[in-house]
Amino acid sequence: LSERSSIDEAAMVRGQTHGVTIPHDFGWVVMAVGSSQFMNIFLSVQVSMARKKYDVQYPTMYADASKKDADKFNCVQRAHQNTLETWAPVTILALVNGLVYPKASAALFGVWQLGRVIYGIGYAKGGPKGRMAGGILSHLGDLPLMIMTFFTGAKLAKLTR
Repeated sequence: LSERSSIDEAAMVRGQTHGVTIPHDFGWVVMAVGSSQFMNIFLSVQVSMARKKYDVQYPTMYADASKKDADKFNCVQRAHQNTLETWAPVTILALVNGLVYPKASAALFGVWQLGRVIYGIGYAKGGPKGRMAGGILSHLGDLPLMIMTFFTGAKLAKLTR
């Protein structure tokens, strides 16, 4: 163990490894990640209520087009499914960026979550056109996180100060 420690310390001195210090404000990122589960629960409940309302039984993912109100159910289901498709990557962006920009990362992840809830409500009530406001708000959260990743990477690679 002591031999490994001296090897690791020597590698750090030579710049071959990177010691990352978790910032004190990283707790905001952790809370934002935790709150994202409430977003998911909200959208899951929307789907469960739509299943009952439109009589779409498990394990059917999407209602058959021949079924009455299939489009209405499918819009609710699609809003949740679309969120699930992007939830993990956006969470990773928030966590990685939170190592350098914790408050901005947490805030942008929160914006994305709020956008997903509005997206789900809009899609359920107004069909595909109803999702636009929530989609725009979501992208005001996820696109900056994507761009921020390059700044985070540059800082961690010590390309910038």
